[in-house]
Amino acid sequence: MADLQAMSRVTLFGSGNKAGVNFDPARDIPSLAEKVILVTGGAGDLGKQVAIELARHNPRRIYIADLPKSDDAIKALNDAIRQESGNSDLPLTYLAIDLASFDSIQKVAAKFKETEDRLDICVLNAGIMRVASGVTKDGYEITFGINYLGHALFTKLLMPTMLHTATLEGADVRVVVVSSEGHAMAPKGGILFDKLKGPCEDVKYFARYGQSKIACICLARELAREYPQITTAAVHPGRIITGMAHGLRKESWLFKITTPLSPLFCVPVAVGVRNHLWAATAKDVVSGKYYEPVGIPDKESPVGKDTELSRKLWEWTSNELKGRV
Repeated sequence: MADLQAMSRVTLFGSGNKAGVNFDPARDIPSLAEKVILVTGGAGDLGKQVAIELARHNPRRIYIADLPKSDDAIKALNDAIRQESGNSDLPLTYLAIDLASFDSIQKVAAKFKETEDRLDICVLNAGIMRVASGVTKDGYEITFGINYLGHALFTKLLMPTMLHTATLEGADVRVVVVSSEGHAMAPKGGILFDKLKGPCEDVKYFARYGQSKIACICLARELAREYPQITTAAVHPGRIITGMAHGLRKESWLFKITTPLSPLFCVPVAVGVRNHLWAATAKDVVSGKYYEPVGIPDKESPVGKDTELSRKLWEWTSNELKGRV
């Protein structure tokens, strides 16, 4: 019953996709000439669309960081991004990364830093939501490990490159952390620190997902505090039917029974990515804020606004990643 109430509250009374600032990516994204962009989860629905929209504005290169794929699948993805963006000459590089593995994250970050001298826009878009409990290769609860902790490590490793970029003439370095209105389904207190190691089997999947998305809001807040040279924002993309949602239908009866209602609440991916794109390029983004579509600040749940929780998570994260950065 608690799961049904949490899902109903977010589905029926949460954020929509038709409010906020008037933002048209084709019109409002400025030239991205010479900029280097990285999108995690860039092979999925949202990440791919982010890459397509940014590609229209002629960046120097876009890096797609996602799970390992065959050469044929990577070629098909690159061809689709070039074709749909109309940028047939776009340089694209695929980075095979497993955000559930610290070793993989470190290797990919090292490879990026060996070959690239700047990073202007980093979109931390990858994520999972699943019913089954589990752990990362390093023993952390799987949803928290991928959605938050893997991204936190990746960002820390890429930070020297972003800080260097921030010193360049005309620089405007951005980090976009994809959270969700689903952060409102987090357990009491926001994050169950004593359960982050291990499968967290006794916590419902909505709560596990919610705490990972609270953590993403905290990450944006703390990155803004630590690195004022960089503009960091957390975003909710809006209600979109993506591969993650399709997967949950197979696992969750709640998703099965609410699927017929989805056309009433959901929008196409091309609309859903506007908040990503606004946070990555617009002038009015305030660093450290969480935004709902499009560009609407201060919609966090009370625990999502807890700065003490953010500080506690930042300290916990620094301790857990000691020796990795």
